[in-house]
Amino acid sequence: MAECAAVLFDLDGTLLDTPTASAPLLRRVVARSGRPMPPANRVRACADLPMEPAFARLLGLPPGHGLVRLSVHRFQELFRERVLPDAARLVFPGITELLRGLRESGHCLAVITGRTRSGAEELLSAAGLRDAVDLVVGSWMTPRGKPYADPALLAARTFGIAAQDCVVVGDAVEDALMASAAGMRAAGVTFGVDQPGQLVAAGVTWLVGSAAELRGVLEPGARAR
Repeated sequence: MAECAAVLFDLDGTLLDTPTASAPLLRRVVARSGRPMPPANRVRACADLPMEPAFARLLGLPPGHGLVRLSVHRFQELFRERVLPDAARLVFPGITELLRGLRESGHCLAVITGRTRSGAEELLSAAGLRDAVDLVVGSWMTPRGKPYADPALLAARTFGIAAQDCVVVGDAVEDALMASAAGMRAAGVTFGVDQPGQLVAAGVTWLVGSAAELRGVLEPGARAR
């Protein structure tokens, strides 16, 4: 079981089921672009990526291409219109209680995301989770994002906590790779985007299928209190 002082959570696919909500919007934007439609599993996988790399991959075009940027803009408009109003319903079962319990037991909590600053703050606030975490770290704060160690190490430094005393929680291979690069352990949640086998191959220490299982890993004495 983990003994840790800080928990660094991924956002999409870990705290909220935004990949499921976003996938139909991604397909709609790709269809409007006139480019070939990728397979459904590839679309869902891209729902967990920053939007410009996601649309570059979906459209088969380089990042920065005009159609990629236009598609990102179209998606963002749809997301604000269709997803944000229901963001609270996308929070995975037990996550709100998990965050509250970890806070009460003295853990420092961060969200590490590939979203823009405004996008991350907007989504967390709409979901009612912004006040549940101490810190939001994103690509605007570090030279390199996931899967590099930079965001995780920045969170650890901000908290004044050694890397080995932090646990990364995420649903994607890049979360596990970031943790490994930073010298941290990782818990892979199986209710997000990537498959359990992929997470194990990427080096996660634990696989968990629910918020309750995750709390048992992060705070093994919780039930006894």
